[in-house]
Amino acid sequence: MCRKLIIVLILLPTFCLAAFEVQSINTSSIALGSITSLYICSLNPAFLAEQKSMVMRVDYARLYGLTGLDYYQAQLGWSSIKQKCFGLYLQNFGNTVYQEKTAGISYGQSLKNILSLGLTVHLYNIAIAGYQSSTTIGLSLGSVWNLSEQMQIGLLFQNINSPTIYKCSDPLPECFSLGARYAPLSKMEVCGELFKDTEFPFSLRVGAIIKPFDFMDLKFGTQLNPDRYSGGISIYWKSLSVDFAFQHHQTLPYTLYYGIGCGFK
Repeated sequence: MCRKLIIVLILLPTFCLAAFEVQSINTSSIALGSITSLYICSLNPAFLAEQKSMVMRVDYARLYGLTGLDYYQAQLGWSSIKQKCFGLYLQNFGNTVYQEKTAGISYGQSLKNILSLGLTVHLYNIAIAGYQSSTTIGLSLGSVWNLSEQMQIGLLFQNINSPTIYKCSDPLPECFSLGARYAPLSKMEVCGELFKDTEFPFSLRVGAIIKPFDFMDLKFGTQLNPDRYSGGISIYWKSLSVDFAFQHHQTLPYTLYYGIGCGFK
């Protein structure tokens, strides 16, 4: 297992984005093809203003099923007066040799129930055994357009300040996402997103949600560049949600994702 971990750590830059891959490990988002600009608890801070209660969520994944590549994420969002909302999140990825930690604070506000805007300030920290740790700050902007009860458009700009780490030798990913969600039926939703990292080609992501029961959602997704498919299930009980997802990889084993969330009035 130790030998496999070392090989994956060496090859990881080939398979993934650079350090601090900005895509969330939110289990629900992963199941929908890794869409990042849509839905509450996604990377888009504007969706904070779409929630009507306090939301708490924890997600976990062990990338490719390998010990030492554990990824944790905790999120908290709450509403204030005058349609102002706030959020906090914490992420931790890695092991004793290589570790990434990220903390963020978000603000969102709804304007006349048509447009919501949001801002997130990220604090990135990276620590590599034998090297001094390094920290930097990134800024992300998001918006949500509520065109109708069935149609939403999400727009997200990540790390717009072009942050770098380790004395400017390692730029962090700068990304743009444009997503759309459409619910033609009460029991079905479809969504899609055009994702662009400045260092990589455009990636098309498509997902669907089928609701066979009031307490259950079935989710499916796929993406191009890199080519992956995914799926998952969400179970609801009162204010509690439990999520499971899997994501395919072209070269490495599947990754399984687990999440649990709770909403309070």
